[in-house]
Amino acid sequence: MPRSEMRRFFRHGMFPQLMVFEAVARLGSVTRAAEELHLAQPTVSTQLKKLQQVLEVALFAAQGRGLRLTPAGRELQDACGELFDVIGRMAARLEALRKPPPALLRVAAVPTARRGAARLLAAFCARHPGVQASLHVGERAPLLERMDRGEDDVYLLALDDAAAAAPYREWSLAHASGRELAPLAQQFVREVLLDGLGAGANNPPAPREGGDHGTVERRP
Repeated sequence: MPRSEMRRFFRHGMFPQLMVFEAVARLGSVTRAAEELHLAQPTVSTQLKKLQQVLEVALFAAQGRGLRLTPAGRELQDACGELFDVIGRMAARLEALRKPPPALLRVAAVPTARRGAARLLAAFCARHPGVQASLHVGERAPLLERMDRGEDDVYLLALDDAAAAAPYREWSLAHASGRELAPLAQQFVREVLLDGLGAGANNPPAPREGGDHGTVERRP
């Protein structure tokens, strides 16, 4: 249909009229449709009259004390079902776009810090429902390359890889300098520090099996 032809429907407020028509056609009664739509009965009758004038066809015929659809009315009822389905799908797609994307925290760690990183992420996600977190584990050199490319938010790097066999492991919580941390990553770093995991970076804690110790630094 040419756009110029469609303008006449827009000009007459056709969509409210179609909603009224659909309710009357489905319920078979102007009174029941008015009740469902919370409209006055004369308003429903007026909307139906205007719609028939715009379409230039009769949509209903009297049948006793009720109404029956004419052939044109049945065609329009089918079209209303298709139209309302399209509008429903459109509304669903728009609703998905209204929702903010899930907050994502990307953490990378060397193998010796895997367990500590997993524990920190699990605790953080428990405190902040709805946060999605990912953990990438790799050796130090590839992680530094990932840092240069900005592929992750925060990095747990061993200060001394030779300490892997020690009773405790020392690591640093790092991120690239010159690149602002996302708010979620900032919160993660703050909470790690508040938990005391960043204290005493230059004074390792007393040895303990499988322990973790860290500091926060910015990597060039």
